[in-house]
Amino acid sequence: MEQKKRVDKKDFLILKTLDKDVRISIATIAQQLNVTENTIRYRIERLRTKGFLKGYSLKLSPSHFGKTIQVLLSVNVKPESLSSSLKRLSGYNEFTKVYRSSGKYSIVCIGFFNDNEHLEEFLNKKMLLEIPVTEWAEHIILKRYKNDEFNIEMI
Repeated sequence: MEQKKRVDKKDFLILKTLDKDVRISIATIAQQLNVTENTIRYRIERLRTKGFLKGYSLKLSPSHFGKTIQVLLSVNVKPESLSSSLKRLSGYNEFTKVYRSSGKYSIVCIGFFNDNEHLEEFLNKKMLLEIPVTEWAEHIILKRYKNDEFNIEMI
């Protein structure tokens, strides 16, 4: 039986510290945990190579770039085109997330648009012409109450 991946207490504290502020210095983390900077560097690299730490990200404000509408789009396509449709949808810059899902719809996408006209143009002149969609539902997000990625508090 494969042993479940685990992190020890110090690794967990490193991840928790980075989760609060990814820009914190190695020196500060080392000082907080009372270990050397090399120990912190080694542990972060080990966490990365073992797959616990996937990377670092930049969080942009969509509205500051003119993206005023966030949309959740549920889509069904012809079964024989599912794989190619997922690939094509993943290539659209408007979508930040594309998922293969179970339930009524086989694909769920989340994306950002400038306004209603941009969304309508995207649907009518791009997506619905290029993807063999059989059914879809669009949901404009009115207000975000929680918008987290997987984080240390979820463990």
